[in-house]
Parts: sequence; structure tokens; C-alpha cells
Amino acid sequence: MTKPAIVIIPGAWHRPKHYQHLIDSLAKVNYEAVGVTMPSVDSSPPHTSWDQDAQAVRRVILEYLDAGKDVIAIAHSFGGIAMSEAAKGLGKQDREKQGLKGAVLRLVYMTAMALPKGQTHVGQIKPVTPEEEEVERQRQELQAKYGGIQIAEDGSMVLDKDIIGQVFYSGCDPKDAQEAVDMLGSFPTGPLSVPATYSAFKEIPSTYIVCKNDRALPVSIQKRMIAQGEGAFHVEECDEGHSPFMSNPGYVVDCLRRAAGEYV
Repeated sequence: MTKPAIVIIPGAWHRPKHYQHLIDSLAKVNYEAVGVTMPSVDSSPPHTSWDQDAQAVRRVILEYLDAGKDVIAIAHSFGGIAMSEAAKGLGKQDREKQGLKGAVLRLVYMTAMALPKGQTHVGQIKPVTPEEEEVERQRQELQAKYGGIQIAEDGSMVLDKDIIGQVFYSGCDPKDAQEAVDMLGSFPTGPLSVPATYSAFKEIPSTYIVCKNDRALPVSIQKRMIAQGEGAFHVEECDEGHSPFMSNPGYVVDCLRRAAGEYV
């Protein structure tokens, strides 16, 4: 059986190189994987929407599909929005109706935004439970103490590198975490408030990887998005933080192999 290509969609502030451990681990089990360079990262002037990110993701996916190769797409964090939008019309049913070979077989949301149509990132992460309100209170305390997210002159968001490692890369090797922090770019505020136009997980088989110790996207919000999918998701759960691709790439590889139909 020909293995599908793996297309990795980075989260906000992140670059393809952040996912190198995952790419290398996939190569060891003979999966070709590529990370998408997201135009919003370091955009100047800052992009006002995620649309150019979605277009970039779609271009990479179509390169494989047009060559007759199937794809599994995996998105991290905010990248879930661009992945959903990019996948429109690229599922197996739609492609076969058009007589086309190559399709997106499955979408994998790795502690990622899986928004119902019409919802925004900002709207989805608004605290609605006492636990979420406490997480938000702690986040604001940290921001007041350390500065947190800084707004650059052009209006883009720059992360405080002294504390973001604790949020994004908890559970990771300290050396890997420091390298990851150093690679982070800037990210615009605009895309966070642009509503999703398409819920791809309703039409393309999808997996959600729940990270129970995520300090960036609380597990309650992850599970709320799964519930909003109304049974659309196959759920995988782990004890990792926000970056399982770095803290435990072997686990993510196994999730992707199962997504591809392997029994592991």
C-alpha cells in the first residue's frame, strides 16, 4: 500500500523547522512529511486574515494530490483553522466525483483549533467554566508580571521569550525548548477574529489529539471543540503539553499511522 504524504500545518508564531523531530520520526517509518511555511508569520504589514495561510496550505496539499498521491494533514494549534479552510473539496468523495486521483484522507487536529462555521479563535477560547476562568486569571497574572505578549510597532504580536517556553514547550527537552523559543516569529492579531467559513471535519474523516497538560489551549476548550463536532472526531488522548510533536514525536507518529489505516 502506498503511504500518504503528511502535510504539517504550523501554529501561530511557528515555522516548519519547529516540527523537524516529527518529520524525522515519520521518515523512519517511511512517511514523507513536509511543513507549510505560513505567510502570516512575520508578515509586515501584519495580515488581517488567515486566508493567505489557508491558500499556502492548499497549494502544498494540491501538489501531492495533483501527482496522484493521498494526503493526511495535521495541524497544530491555530493552524487548525487554515487546515480546515484549505481542505474544502479535497476529501475522497469530492475528488472521486470529479474523477480525480489523490485526496485528503484524514485531518488531524493536534491540540488545534477545530472551529464550527462562523466561530472565531477569540470566540472559541473565551472562558466559560470556572476552570477556564482560573486559567485565564493565571495567564493575566503572568502577563502583568512578565509582559507576556508584546505588540510591535506594526501591530503584530511578539511573544516574551523568557516565559513562553513554559507555556508552549512544557515537557520538552530544555535544549529543544530553547531552540524552539528562539525560532518563534511574530504573528498578527487580525486572523484571531476572522470567522471560520467551513468545518472540514464534518465532511472529511478527522482525528483530534487531546493534550491533557496543555498550558496554551486548556483541555476543556479542546474537549468543547470535540463536542461541537457532534461525533465527527476520532479522539486520541495523551498527557503531553502544547507541543507533543517535540515532547513525544513517537506518539504523534503512531496517531498518524493509525490515521493512515495502520494497526499500531
